[in-house]
Amino acid sequence: MPRVPRNLILDNGFQTHKMWRSHNQESNIGSDDEKLAYMAYLNKLIPKQLNQLNAFTLMSNHTHEQFDIKDKIQFSNLMRDHHSRYGMFFNKKHKRRGRIAYQRPKTCLIESDEYSMRATLYIHANPVRAGITKNASDYRWSTHKLYAFGKREEFMAHVIFPEWYMELGNTWEDRRRNYRRLFDAYLRENGLITQDFIYNNFLGDTLWMMKHSKQVSDWYKGKTKSPP
Repeated sequence: MPRVPRNLILDNGFQTHKMWRSHNQESNIGSDDEKLAYMAYLNKLIPKQLNQLNAFTLMSNHTHEQFDIKDKIQFSNLMRDHHSRYGMFFNKKHKRRGRIAYQRPKTCLIESDEYSMRATLYIHANPVRAGITKNASDYRWSTHKLYAFGKREEFMAHVIFPEWYMELGNTWEDRRRNYRRLFDAYLRENGLITQDFIYNNFLGDTLWMMKHSKQVSDWYKGKTKSPP
């Protein structure tokens, strides 16, 4: 059985935070038409598999996406097909060849709803953290305004709210209001803090992360036959 790269940690029944970075920090998704194309290819593929898109923010040279993993094999295939199609679009547009991504996408396994919420707030705070905008709701290429105000653009058609969001209230207005409070509190406390999604493969309580890290380590060292 071929070994899965260290940066591609997935498991059924968990959410994952996915990062996709450009090669040489180039602007590989910088223009509006490139972002629309990126989402168009993704939206064509999502209905053909079981995994759910919960949140995203598209920056100029990387993306943050959060998925609920129902079938990790389907999800791996989804990423490969999506990035391949977008890569062909980008290369054709710019009359270039070669890869546009730095490496395989980085996935971070998320333990629970609490950490799912933290990851979503982190994703939605990216444009503010980068100095692109002072108000996250003004940034078009993020699901923040969907969570905060119910503004769903066409390219967000297949976004499904996670369970923790649905439990924020009994009505949509209650959920949006409580989400805005959570997001404002997050910015006050963590606005300039960058959580280490680049090197860490897990987001959760310390003991949970240690347990899963050991499982992955044992697999790579050949101590176990099946991937975690």
